[in-house]
Amino acid sequence: MTLTHSLLAPGELAQQVGANARETRLAQNLSRRTLAQMAGVSESTIKRFESHGQITLEGLVLIATALGATGQVAELFKHEHPVSLEEIKRTGRARGRK
Repeated sequence: MTLTHSLLAPGELAQQVGANARETRLAQNLSRRTLAQMAGVSESTIKRFESHGQITLEGLVLIATALGATGQVAELFKHEHPVSLEEIKRTGRARGRK
């Protein structure tokens, strides 16, 4: 298993996700009001998310759906399986789950 480390603190990562959502919203030429109506959340929720990265998981899913990004959310914790024989040999056998 390959571990990757982020150089961002959790709050910074959340802010980056919010900034990415803002860029996507603007690329689709949507106002906060329009996105809020499409997603079924308040404008203040959109503003707080885009500015500070603060949002509930449900709100994130609603916004992602409205922006057409549900696939990215669905892949968030997806376990990647080995694709080659060499990778399978390197991973070894898992003895149990913790």
